[in-house]
Amino acid sequence: MIIKKRHNQILEMMKIHKTLSIAEIAEKLQISEITARRDLEFLDNNTNLLVRIRGGAQWVEEQPEPNTAYLNDRYSDRFAKNQQEKIAIGKLAASLIKEDETIIIDAGSSAIQLAKHIDGRKRITAVVTAINVAEELEGKEGVVTVITGGVFRSSTTTLISPFIEQSLTSIYADKVFIGVAGVSLSHGFTDNDLLETDVKKILVNSGREIYWLVDSSKLGFIASFHISKILPNHTLITDQGISPQMKEDLGKLCRILVAERA
Repeated sequence: MIIKKRHNQILEMMKIHKTLSIAEIAEKLQISEITARRDLEFLDNNTNLLVRIRGGAQWVEEQPEPNTAYLNDRYSDRFAKNQQEKIAIGKLAASLIKEDETIIIDAGSSAIQLAKHIDGRKRITAVVTAINVAEELEGKEGVVTVITGGVFRSSTTTLISPFIEQSLTSIYADKVFIGVAGVSLSHGFTDNDLLETDVKKILVNSGREIYWLVDSSKLGFIASFHISKILPNHTLITDQGISPQMKEDLGKLCRILVAERA
């Protein structure tokens, strides 16, 4: 079943029944409970129509402006969540890039903000894994943009394996910027998309300095698929929403940079 169609069906069922368990959704749609759980997680994170509860989800009543554009638009509404924080993260990340460097930029909303704020007068080479990130670099005269090979996913505008690994084997960048769905002390960096996780695992080994672009809403969250442990040569760029305790704990494992909102 096509994912967007399944998500629409879940929303329709939730609107009627108000509360459904993971088991009920799995049975009605003839999918696994693991798939149902991931669907609810996605809909909770990317719409304002339901919230996850223990063992299932609950419909949110009285939504004046339902957030369902992602179902019909290739740019998911997740790009609008925590937008000011992501802008701050993107600006700070862009300020770290030096003249004549080669960088790799992963997919994601913070990555888009990074690309937007790169000084177009700097002479750099930017290797990107998403079409919408490449579009943000258009017109920046000093930037040479290299788009990796791979299979194009219209839902996220990303390029995925198997060809991307071949594209990256000959590149060892000065800086690599990676986005994730979650980071925790126990599980490190994690993501919800299996195919994109494979790409991110390659990126971790594709550069000298590794930067993780993680807004504070994702701190302490464990997503479905493991990417990497937190290592001393990693730098986590986040926003002012990080708690003092989380900053202290993560700071024992890697470097932390906190972006301030304008």
